[in-house]
Amino acid sequence: MTLTLAVDDDLVVEVPEHPPVRLPLAGPGRASTLLFFGYPGRGRTRYGLAVLDDSGLVMLEAPGSRSRREVEAFAGDNGLTFELRRFATGEEARTALARRSPAWRAVTWRRSPSALPRLRVPGVRSLRPPKGSPRVWWREQLLYGLMWLVLAYGVAFVTLVVLNMRNPGGDVSRGMGALGVAALVLAGLTVLGAGVMAGVGRRRARHRSADGRVLGRRGEPHCRLVAVHGRLLLETARRTREIDASRLLLYSADLGMTGLVVGDGLLHLPGHWDPGETDRFAVRNGLELETRTLTRQEYLDLTARVRDAVP
Repeated sequence: MTLTLAVDDDLVVEVPEHPPVRLPLAGPGRASTLLFFGYPGRGRTRYGLAVLDDSGLVMLEAPGSRSRREVEAFAGDNGLTFELRRFATGEEARTALARRSPAWRAVTWRRSPSALPRLRVPGVRSLRPPKGSPRVWWREQLLYGLMWLVLAYGVAFVTLVVLNMRNPGGDVSRGMGALGVAALVLAGLTVLGAGVMAGVGRRRARHRSADGRVLGRRGEPHCRLVAVHGRLLLETARRTREIDASRLLLYSADLGMTGLVVGDGLLHLPGHWDPGETDRFAVRNGLELETRTLTRQEYLDLTARVRDAVP
């Protein structure tokens, strides 16, 4: 991610595809520190840059590798503090970066997942219909069947081409007429199936949101909780994982920070969560919900104790 820093009364951060972000350099909650951080990722170290306010809370976070020398020089030239921090784990990094300032702004390359349903590879678990939703299971099996038909057509086509090429004096179009008809039929079925599955996926998403099975965070980056077949799942733009928790804490701090804590300090999800939707989600799925207004110190203590977070 290309990022440009400048000072024009405020600290101006410019990133392609985002409007410029202006952070105050004077007054309470001003930008005071440029944090150059790194943490271990999958197979390599991941880097990023964050702007901290005078209390150490994150005003802006932009993932990506940059020149440490240039960032440090910019900080020195403009009266800002430069800090280098190497987190031991990804959880430690996410927990620190989720401690948002009241002036927090999102600057990230992450995007919300596609509305189209995801295609999972068939396996032993997919052949076992989940309790209470046989219609969903049969739709999946029909989609898998279409996928295997397309693969079988590809194998037949390649096999026929190879056999025809091995007989240069013969008819190289032998069997191609039937394969052409099969290709048209499969193409029609694929388009029809994709349209049906996309429509089903959208209707299911709306229905699940309305009846309290999906709880989404407003704004970017994408994050939502999904209750399915008695399990609580956390879905982000990067991955989906299961959460073992029975309690939710919906908080608002006296400085304007809001967020959700899942479990007893298990997971911190900063950002705006609609109170009505959160209450409906908790009641629908048998979760205990607590709503609290925190002081500044309580907010700092709570967000420092959590084990993981989604900034």
